Amino acid sequence: MHEHWNLVADIGGTNTRLGVVTNGELTDLRKHPTGTLDDLLNAFHSLRDEVGTNPQAVVAAGAGPVRNGVIRLTNANLDLSEVELAQATGAEHTFVINDFTAAAWSVADVKQNEVSVLQGQAKPPVGTRLVVGPGTGLGVGALLFSEGHYHTVSGEGGHVGLYPRHRDEVEIFEAARRIAPECFFGNSLALEAEMFLSGTGLPILYQAVGLAAGNAQPSLRSAKEILAEARDAADPIAVKTAQMFTTHLGALMGDMAVTLMPAGGVFLVGGVAEKNRWLFDQDFKDAFNGGGRFSELRKSLNLYVSEQAEFGIIGANNFCKNALKR
Repeated sequence: MHEHWNLVADIGGTNTRLGVVTNGELTDLRKHPTGTLDDLLNAFHSLRDEVGTNPQAVVAAGAGPVRNGVIRLTNANLDLSEVELAQATGAEHTFVINDFTAAAWSVADVKQNEVSVLQGQAKPPVGTRLVVGPGTGLGVGALLFSEGHYHTVSGEGGHVGLYPRHRDEVEIFEAARRIAPECFFGNSLALEAEMFLSGTGLPILYQAVGLAAGNAQPSLRSAKEILAEARDAADPIAVKTAQMFTTHLGALMGDMAVTLMPAGGVFLVGGVAEKNRWLFDQDFKDAFNGGGRFSELRKSLNLYVSEQAEFGIIGANNFCKNALKR
């Protein structure tokens, strides 16, 4: 039954999802604690033993940089190599890829019923695609379309500079330096975008908004708590935090879109977008489209929220199918 199968993985800091792919389709999905490197490799080996044959290929996607066939999994604090994957599974082909390489591949053949349209065409057209995901961190991926084929480029777009958009935000950025000075670009007001625009960053933004508002010791809140209180208008500091998150993310995505010109669409992916759709309202679109002389061009771009469940697994599978064609 599984004479020819592939194993795909989406590795997070807490949990790892392992998928069995038969004839290009996902036929089984398992979840394991990520744990140590030995735990992780044992999970791969156990699934191989359960199926009973070696997979043809293994693709493991995780949050971290990839160098010479090794990925450093930032949140899990471990390194995983293609050689170790081959030893654990007996696979002929092994690949370790960045999680937003997988995220970009997840929209390679996305269907109309798998997206929510924020702006533009109901069906994503063929063409270069940009993927942005505010989750634990801020991920950015690009799927380039050339000569009838898709190709990915890896980068760390979540760590570009973020600047005050309005005068009343200057004090907030200055306050943030007291919380996360290492994330600022020299003596400027710019800091890494991920430090505000992520699940990890939202509490930092909330504290900075509180400090700028005169709260000497702003309370510590989780991203989930902050967004819930902002949605319910229960806390003015949370409301301001969510407003800045929305507009800065929209503007950043618009800037990236103008740089790449993704004719195939711009896609939001991940838990923040999935669970907090209310954030991506008219303010978000106005920030995305606000580009001076190029505002009309921005308005012409297609903007979506991906509603694919397990987009990391889908992307790893799409990457695998493409890699085996080479």
